[in-house]
Amino acid sequence: MIGTQTISFAQNEVNFDEQITELNTLGKEIIASESNEGKYIANKKYTAVLKEVISNNASFSYNFDALKTISVLQENNLKIYNWAVPLTDGTFKYFAFLQIRSSKDNFRIVELIDKSETIKSPENRMLTSKNWYGALYYKAIYSKELGKNYYTLLGWDGNNLLTNKKIIDVVSTSTNGIIKFGAPIFKTAKKTKKRVIFEYAENVVMSLKYHPNIEKIVYDVLIPSSSSLKGIYEYYGPSLEMFDAFFIENKKWNHQKDIDIKLDPNLKDNFWKKPEKAVIR
Repeated sequence: MIGTQTISFAQNEVNFDEQITELNTLGKEIIASESNEGKYIANKKYTAVLKEVISNNASFSYNFDALKTISVLQENNLKIYNWAVPLTDGTFKYFAFLQIRSSKDNFRIVELIDKSETIKSPENRMLTSKNWYGALYYKAIYSKELGKNYYTLLGWDGNNLLTNKKIIDVVSTSTNGIIKFGAPIFKTAKKTKKRVIFEYAENVVMSLKYHPNIEKIVYDVLIPSSSSLKGIYEYYGPSLEMFDAFFIENKKWNHQKDIDIKLDPNLKDNFWKKPEKAVIR
């Protein structure tokens, strides 16, 4: 059932080994199935088992490192369980549950519904859990400077056979389980956006990474392989020499051009391209 539910914390230790084994088996089945029908049947089972697991009041503090083919992120009062179903046409469908801690002893579960294909002008839209711009998140950032209930998310979207996307989004939470995706906090020279989306060629890798030592989101500047191909994103890739960033000031992510990569020897991340080839951590 789509929606929210309230869970009370318990103090007893719980072992989820049996369910984790089942989820890992189903996760491999989702990826390996040769038909979309087979993928969705396995995913329906996967979703039901995972929901049962995270409805257990011990799950919020449980370490799920043994779970494969899924991203599990936790920051402050938010925990995200997020995975992708790779479809046979080269596109992806995304799924997620959020656990939002509302007090010391309670949390709420919110299921996200991917409606990416119907969302127009996504950089300018405020969205909800039932109208989510789906992605596979690999980093959650919490900063009180942005607001006590705001979490910035870095994600990947294997858009189609020609292009991939990287996404900077923000989710705001409330104690009653109502969440909103997007906020007018991404300030660039030309306009303020509600989320930032980068699109680039499927056969290249774009770096988009948060660096806590400088408190900035640093990313490759994308350029077309030829000036005549401007706006045709299957020909876009990283310049390899130019990096821009976002930093928090006045409760907004503010754009900064030309970051010196010598600031951090690990500036370029090695984030994988396809969810069937690696596990996010």
